[in-house]
Amino acid sequence: MGKLAKGVVIFFSALLVLIIAAVIIIPLVVDINDYKPEMEAAVKDATGRNLTIEGDLQLSIFPWLGVSTGKIVLSNAAGFSEKAFAVIGESDIKVKLLPLLSKEVEVSTVVLKGLQLNLEKNKAGISNWDDLTQPKEAETPPAETQQVDKENTGSTPALAALAIGGLTIENALVSWNDQQAEQNITIKDFNLKTGALAFNEAVTIDMSFLLENAKPVMTEKFSLSTKLIIDNALQHVQLTKLKIDSKTIGEAIPGGEFDAQLLSELVLDLQQQTLALTGLQLNTNTIDLTGDIHVTSLNTEPQYTGNLQLIEFNPKKLMQQLKMEPPVTTDVSVLQKLAMRFKLQGTTDAVAIDDLQITLDDSLIKGYVHVKQFKQPAIDFNLAIDAINIDRYTPPVKEQPKATPVASPAIAVAAATTLIPVETIRSLNLTGDLLIEQLQVAKLKMVKVSLNVQAKQGVLRTKQSIKQLYNGSYHGQIRVNASRNIPTITLNEKISNVQLEPLLQDMQPDAPAQITGAANISAKLAMRGNTIAAIKASLGGNIAFKLKKSAILGFNIQEMIDLGKLAAGGKNMQQSYANKQTVFSVIQGTATIKKGLLKNKDLLAESSTVEVKGAGTVNLVSEAIDYQVKAKIKQAAGKDIKVKGRPIAINFRGTFAEPTYSVDVMSMLSDKEKQKVDKLMNKGEKEIDKALGKGTGKAVNDLLKGFF
Repeated sequence: MGKLAKGVVIFFSALLVLIIAAVIIIPLVVDINDYKPEMEAAVKDATGRNLTIEGDLQLSIFPWLGVSTGKIVLSNAAGFSEKAFAVIGESDIKVKLLPLLSKEVEVSTVVLKGLQLNLEKNKAGISNWDDLTQPKEAETPPAETQQVDKENTGSTPALAALAIGGLTIENALVSWNDQQAEQNITIKDFNLKTGALAFNEAVTIDMSFLLENAKPVMTEKFSLSTKLIIDNALQHVQLTKLKIDSKTIGEAIPGGEFDAQLLSELVLDLQQQTLALTGLQLNTNTIDLTGDIHVTSLNTEPQYTGNLQLIEFNPKKLMQQLKMEPPVTTDVSVLQKLAMRFKLQGTTDAVAIDDLQITLDDSLIKGYVHVKQFKQPAIDFNLAIDAINIDRYTPPVKEQPKATPVASPAIAVAAATTLIPVETIRSLNLTGDLLIEQLQVAKLKMVKVSLNVQAKQGVLRTKQSIKQLYNGSYHGQIRVNASRNIPTITLNEKISNVQLEPLLQDMQPDAPAQITGAANISAKLAMRGNTIAAIKASLGGNIAFKLKKSAILGFNIQEMIDLGKLAAGGKNMQQSYANKQTVFSVIQGTATIKKGLLKNKDLLAESSTVEVKGAGTVNLVSEAIDYQVKAKIKQAAGKDIKVKGRPIAINFRGTFAEPTYSVDVMSMLSDKEKQKVDKLMNKGEKEIDKALGKGTGKAVNDLLKGFF
């Protein structure tokens, strides 16, 4: 037994001596450079390309098995440029010999210097590396070999350990020339340096490069630093203290320059198929973003969740930095503050933004927005705004517009629309609610404004209401059917107990209101067409209105009555009326509209002195007015002369742009009084002829009769 042990010791001692001798002798007697032709031929046979080893090869065996090279050049694929596909200036790679016996791999620092990689794609879409990646057809191995392979499948033991001293790439250059997309990109000054690479150990990584794009002209300076931890199963990857800095300059960049920095902690678990970005900070020269993002089911149906916060910034300043022209607003102090935070959840085909909170200047917006099916988005939202003044964000009015008739909010919007966005409505799949606690728009103040909107298959429906509108309220519905060639619109509007004087005063603060009272207006209208002209021509429906305790300012009907009485008696006005208004207990009426022609037959206005009735038409297409108002003087107003119960006719003619009116005084007179007027005019005709010439009196007479 002792002889056996002694023999074993002598055997292994001799083997060790042989190994040491080989390590010393082989590099001395074997010149690896003698095998360059064989190496180059092997690459030629394997790839069809030329490998040129220009520099010397240096071989080492113990304790490190490895090789150092000088310049190595691999030719380009046939049919591409004459540039080399790849060039390595210097390289050095060594593996420790003895740990290999224990299935452990220890690699020294891998060094690549002066690496140049030329990537190309021709106009046919073929790249200059396709021939290297396409598998070659191989002969079918003998059955025995197949059987051995099957037996060995899955039985190859994994590495017990892998350790690499580090990886260094210095001054690498990568060029990308895509003739098909007409794109030319160059990455130069590429540098990568790592610490010792080992499983389950933190590895320091530093990387930087300069990217240049030819069209459009753009450069990007990029750097990355982090600590990498990876397990020996290559299933768990962690990047700690990840920091990425980027500076992009180019004509395609808004403002010409964009700086960005990304800070985060990243964990990738390939076994669990999860990815986590925590402590996320994206800082740019324009905006800053913080939060965290988690992704699951990476290889199947990725789902992500997160919390993100857009730090407060100045939107107007941002636009100026991006060389964009900020909008001109009535209030120059707006667009100074914008911030946002929300919870994010989604897949590759849907996203849900919940707990949304947006701060815009003095307004706070809360709610959610959900989007499904990105190719044909289905949008669902619910938003609430505490208070917003839209007028602050609109362009300043250069000239004060003329006073306009009172219209419901929906009618005002419809009137301002030149064309209905048919294609947009057809593409909409939208459901949502909007609530605004306090709103000002077009100088009108509203409280508790709500809007419900639904759009699908080319049909848009809205329900809107204003709970507090100048001591009254508003409710309305709009339906736009754009599914057919010619869109149709229906409106159902109702205004209840709205005080007109403060409303009109807010609309036109520089012009006094012309009417007061509580307005009740309802309208059911239908129209069709895609232009304002077509909509007017097709407009039809019914309107009803009633004004309670109303006054028409700037118009004193008693003054007109007295003027008529004096004219009937042949007297001049001596009295001055300071109160230029007429108070009515009620003004009401209904109207029908057909093909743009509005007809009213039952206008009624009652005051203490007069009862007014009106009838006529208004053509909305030609804007022509043909309307007559008849006023009957009550007993108290007509006590001076016998005009009680006699109607006063006021005729309104002309157009919207140039309306006219005339008072028919003759309608107040009795037959005897009319005869006196005619006699007076005929007598005056002869006197005028004597003074001004024959025929002049008749002309003046006809003119005067026009006033009566």
